Amino acid sequence: MSSHDSSAPRFRRPAPLYASVAEAIPGEPDPATSSDLAHDSARALLDGVFHSSDAEVVERVVALAAEDGLTDLAALWSGAPATSLPGALWRLYVLHTWSQTSGDDMARRYRAGSRTVPGLRYLSGFAEPPDVDQVHRSMDEILRGAFTGDLGLALRRAGAVAMIVAHGTAHLADEDADDDRTLQAERLLSTGEDLTAAGRQAEAGQLD
Repeated sequence: MSSHDSSAPRFRRPAPLYASVAEAIPGEPDPATSSDLAHDSARALLDGVFHSSDAEVVERVVALAAEDGLTDLAALWSGAPATSLPGALWRLYVLHTWSQTSGDDMARRYRAGSRTVPGLRYLSGFAEPPDVDQVHRSMDEILRGAFTGDLGLALRRAGAVAMIVAHGTAHLADEDADDDRTLQAERLLSTGEDLTAAGRQAEAGQLD
């Protein structure tokens, strides 16, 4: 079911998800070179992992993400367009970080949203209903997939997760009359659509 289906909650277009993560990091790259740095660093990381003969390299990148070890790179990527390689990796990184720090919250929101957009459940690859451990494993698998040759699928899976969680967040906001959750739902939906669009561009060989 499309996120624009008439039976689904409708959201406004928000600011990027959790931009405060980048703002909390001191220092700012030179605006004249930040775009090139973002694209070059994202491509170097992706290519370096994909072409490595060491199977442990991917696991080290996943571990770095889980331990917030990619924060400086993510801050550089955060200003890139959504449908660019650094912009897509930024959104994937933030979604993965949230899943690791608040897996129980993500699982709850996912369960609340999965019945609204059932067609996305198969793409996400989450067990039904997911628990915290399953959320951690699945998001690690999605991040790992981005670096092992199927970036497009990984981004589309992450997009599906974000959109399901967005709908769940909207349901919970309605139950609690929580305006903060409504804003979170809008941001998550936007992030999910951005990841989905980037995944399609990656599959077409057009994500730079």
